[in-house]
Amino acid sequence: MAAVAATVSLATLGTTTNAVAAEKSTSYADAYYGTPKRGTGGLILRDSRGNNTGSGIGEGTRFQFLGSCVRANGVSLIKVHQIGHGGWGPSYTGYVRRAFANVPPNLPC
Repeated sequence: MAAVAATVSLATLGTTTNAVAAEKSTSYADAYYGTPKRGTGGLILRDSRGNNTGSGIGEGTRFQFLGSCVRANGVSLIKVHQIGHGGWGPSYTGYVRRAFANVPPNLPC
């Protein structure tokens, strides 16, 4: 499934841009999956302003990219949903730091 998602051409992705509190928010197709990068210990789930929600995705646990990217305080965040068990806190959906997420390199944000 991830191999299929990785072959999706950037030309076929629709993009829209919306202003979010002086930061840019971009939406893309949601056919991408990933995991926290090795050595991170996992990813903290955040709200769209970058605030810690008290939940997270454990290292090695898969997530689905939900098609939304934002910048909060100069940090690129992507919206994801945890698939399966391996995290903490009550939430399974939120924004994570793009730099610490192991996602396909052709993810357009």
